[in-house]
Amino acid sequence: MEKRGARLFQQGIDTSKSSWNIVELDTRRQLRRKVNELINFCNGSTLNTSEMRHQLLLGVAEFGKQLAAQLVRSLQSNDPTKRQNVVWLLILLNDTETIPQLQRVSQNEQLPRSVRLSASLALAGMGATIESSEYYPRNRSYAIG
Repeated sequence: MEKRGARLFQQGIDTSKSSWNIVELDTRRQLRRKVNELINFCNGSTLNTSEMRHQLLLGVAEFGKQLAAQLVRSLQSNDPTKRQNVVWLLILLNDTETIPQLQRVSQNEQLPRSVRLSASLALAGMGATIESSEYYPRNRSYAIG
């Protein structure tokens, strides 16, 4: 009887092609919902930068590295405002593990130019481009005299 009940959850899912289960699908849905929530927070002017960073860190605590990866995937949107918000979120998050993903997106000529530009802007905002590291070194020495 338990086996029969488990089949109900697998209806419509071709198990030979994918190894997804209900829990994984629900987690992905929650992750997408969280990313969309963060993007919508950007549209409202109620949160300042530190509060937004706090919301991002809460998302990272809940979803781990998947949150940053989903943000990178969210760059592939037709909505320029959404892309702008995602770029800001990626810069705030400043996760170095997203750099290779963003570099692949920015160099993929099959993607629209606007998506590649958004990925490049996120990289520049994170200081992960040659140009930004040349002109704005991260370690600055100051002389007090």
